Amino acid sequence: MVNGSFSESAKDISQMKLSEKKFLKKFYLNPSACSLSDLVTGEYIEVNDAFCNLLGFDKNEVIGKAPVEFGILTLESLNTLYLKIDTNQKISNLEANLIAKNGDVKHVLLSADNVYIRNKKCRFTVVHDITNHIQAKQALEVSEGKYKTLLNASPDGILLINMKGVITEVSEIGLELFGTDTKDDLVGKKIFRFIPFDEKNTIRKIIEKTMNEGLSQNIELKIRKLNQSLFAGETSVTLIQDPDGVSLSFMIIIRDISQRKKIEAKQLHADRMANLGEMATGIAHEINQPLNIISMVMDKILFESAKTETINIEFLENKSSKIFENIIRIRNIIDHIRAFSRNDSDYILTAFDINSSIENAVTISIEQLKHLGINLNLQLDKQIPHIVGNTYKFEQVIINLLANAKDAIEEKQSIQEDYFETLIGIRTYQQNQFLIVEVTDNGIGIGNDDINNILLPFYTTKDEGKGTGVGLSICYQIIKEMNGTIDITSDHFYGTKIKLVLDTQKKK
Repeated sequence: MVNGSFSESAKDISQMKLSEKKFLKKFYLNPSACSLSDLVTGEYIEVNDAFCNLLGFDKNEVIGKAPVEFGILTLESLNTLYLKIDTNQKISNLEANLIAKNGDVKHVLLSADNVYIRNKKCRFTVVHDITNHIQAKQALEVSEGKYKTLLNASPDGILLINMKGVITEVSEIGLELFGTDTKDDLVGKKIFRFIPFDEKNTIRKIIEKTMNEGLSQNIELKIRKLNQSLFAGETSVTLIQDPDGVSLSFMIIIRDISQRKKIEAKQLHADRMANLGEMATGIAHEINQPLNIISMVMDKILFESAKTETINIEFLENKSSKIFENIIRIRNIIDHIRAFSRNDSDYILTAFDINSSIENAVTISIEQLKHLGINLNLQLDKQIPHIVGNTYKFEQVIINLLANAKDAIEEKQSIQEDYFETLIGIRTYQQNQFLIVEVTDNGIGIGNDDINNILLPFYTTKDEGKGTGVGLSICYQIIKEMNGTIDITSDHFYGTKIKLVLDTQKKK
């Protein structure tokens, strides 16, 4: 019986020693900082190499001392830790700050429990260094703070949308643009919800372009507010990617250009009225011609009726037909002028014949050119297709270009003593999918310093009182609306060529 008890005790002691040996092996080889301390005094009994490496102390600087003695914890911090001990005397993953020998603060996760080593109850503590994680988190918070500051400091509205088109963030100005002060009204909603049906194709093309090129800039787009009203927005979109090039989201910058569009419309209308004023002579001539014919026909009728008491019915019908024909001609001229002069809001986009539009513009301008002895050469390709836009706006472009060409020739005449044959040419032709309109003149030309700025509003090379500098910028606006471009080449003192390039396949 005694031998049996002794045998059992010996076995228990052997297992304890084996268990203790395994524990100490794991203790010393553990990559995390580990320590054993006296349960009563708190003095360290043993620490592993990871503990020394983390805090920069040699083992002999630590053994026999409590944490407060060599400064890795303040008394206040130690007391806080004691308060976190649960009813089982354990601490699990408690965030704490330890002070290294060099003064650096180490952010750690601390876990502790009681263990028996060599029949002595000790405090076993494991410390996981999370300094890099905490610093990264703090850096991210700082970065997000800066990001939100920049987001809300922008004078334009900014939206972030994920790759599924869902809004994930919006700036304060963005909220104002959409008519709300609550992010919940926008965040989580699809961006397409705020795009009118007739602009869906535009937003899809913007996204496609951004996916392919990384950026889309200054694209005009109608946008719907929460109250269903629309505003004119100028949008730029940037693709956001991670370091590996994986697409994460889109950043959309929106500027409300409603007021600018109103000003541009007024400017456009004012320019149109100014053109009509300048072309008054030509318009009067166009109306006078049919009036003269009507007058001559009436004289003939009166003359014939004076010769005899009866008038031949066939003769009267023939002359009446000519009168009505010219009345219709006058009415068409007046209708055309009325349509040309109306506000932009009345305009609709339709397919129209460029050549007819050019001929109408020439009709209004030709008398001024004839008066100055300027020759006009038209080479209009009758096979070119129709283009989508507004014929009256395009007429305004041609009238402006003819007026500029006339002014350039007049300026050259004023400084050149020798006679030269003045010439303005208009040519239309198709080049692949593009419809080209070229307006050329042999006037004074444009200097190199001016040619890059000539399309800017209010930039003019003319003498004071001769022009406002809005004509070409208005031409640029109209051609841009038609998805076209303007290319200007000029040889100073020899002339200018303005090329309008319109894409027949590109639809808004």
